[in-house]
This record gives sequence, C-alpha cells and structure tokens, in this order.
Amino acid sequence: GLLRTFRNLRDVGHLTVKVFRARGLAAADIGGKSDPYCVLELDNARLQTQTEYRTLTPNWYKIFTFQVKDINSALEVTVYDEDRSRRSDFLGMIVIPLLRINNGERRWFTLKDRTLRTVAKGNNPEILLELFVEWNSIRGALRTLQPKEKKYMDSSEGFSRIIFMRNVTRLKAVGKEIYSIVQFFESCFEWESPIRSGIAFLSFIVGSFYFEPFMVPLALLPFFLKNYIVNIVSSGRACGSREVDFSDVSGGSAAEEDDDK
Repeated sequence: GLLRTFRNLRDVGHLTVKVFRARGLAAADIGGKSDPYCVLELDNARLQTQTEYRTLTPNWYKIFTFQVKDINSALEVTVYDEDRSRRSDFLGMIVIPLLRINNGERRWFTLKDRTLRTVAKGNNPEILLELFVEWNSIRGALRTLQPKEKKYMDSSEGFSRIIFMRNVTRLKAVGKEIYSIVQFFESCFEWESPIRSGIAFLSFIVGSFYFEPFMVPLALLPFFLKNYIVNIVSSGRACGSREVDFSDVSGGSAAEEDDDK
C-alpha cells in the first residue's frame, strides 16, 4: 500500500541482468586469443562473470540482480581480458541508463572504448544482454530530488601498453646516454687517446683546485647543450627539406605553364 511505499525510500526497485555471450572481441594475448570476463557495475555495486579462457566468443550465461537505489543511474558493463601477471586489459564497455531499458528485450550491444565515442578494438565487438528493471515511481521521484550517490569504487585506468612502451623507450635512451658517458671515462682512464686523456687529466687537476659544491649542477649543462644543438640541427634540416620540396613544386608548376603556352 501507500504506507509501505514510504518505509524504505532507498529501495527504489531491482534490476535483473542476463549476460549471455559476446563476439568479435579483440585479441589481447600473443596467441591471438583472450581470456574475457564481464564486470557489471551499478553505482557502488559490482558483480562479475567467470573467465572464459582462450576465446574471442565467450559464453557466460549468468543472471545478476542489483538493488536499484536511484532510477536515474546507469548500468556499466565492461569486458576485460584476465591477466594474472598484471592488471586486466580493457576490451570494451557499454553504459545503459536504467530509464532506457526495454524490459525482457534480448539485444546485442556494441562495445565502445573508454570514451564511449568509438567502437572498441576488435571485429565489431558486441555483447548479448537481456535486462529487466522494476521500480516504484513514488520512491524514484523522491530519490531524484536528493543528491546523487557518490561512487567510491576505484575508477582508475588499468595497465596501458602504450604508456609502458613509451616509458621503456625513454629508459633505453637514458641508458644509452649513461653507457656512452661510462665508455668515455673508461677510454680516458685507459689512455686510448693520449691527447684526450691528457686534457681530461688537466681538467681534473684544475677542477680539484677550483671545485665548489655549488658547481655540481653545472656538470649537467653539457648534456642540455648537446640536446639543444641536436634539436637545432634537426629542425634546420627539416626546414631545408621543406624549401627544396616547395622549390620543386614551383618549378614543376612553371614548367607546366610553359608547356601550356
């Protein structure tokens, strides 16, 4: 009755989600397969399916039930690739507002990327779902007037291969630079070049006499100057190549005009 409606205003209704299967997922493993599992989130409630190993067309066939606390919330369905050595890889996701659910309709939903603007990687990845939401209109209207519930679960992004490879490339460049410096000092100590070793020895003696602690940052100055000079030279070459290309284009157009005449 009406009195029962006002007993528990937080219990707006319940949502039933049937997760059947997916298809066209991206291959996240070296063997061209994935170990996909599905995560369902509604506000601060989180449930997930089992992992289907070595497949791009997983069959989960699971039924989940959520308590609806706000009818204006949205169901988030995310597919991941399980990886025991690191964080799971993202394969695709969808966000379904509860108010747009057609009860009892079994439908293929296209998986999107994290921005929900483009289709996720793979062969047009899709997931088959059936949803049913039942809610009290009076409780839903009263809950709408209250502030939205904050999401306390961790929403940080998982492991990114692109960022990882970028950091590895930077570390390799730094390692090569350090290795070249070590080789230079080693050659000076071994007197492979008497002139260079003599200059290094005199520089060491002079530095020992006049060295002060505040001069330590000056040791980094040659490395910055080196990179600065390299950037200037590379940009100058790029500008020169562009000028040559423009001259070729202008010359070609002039030749065409002569032919037309």
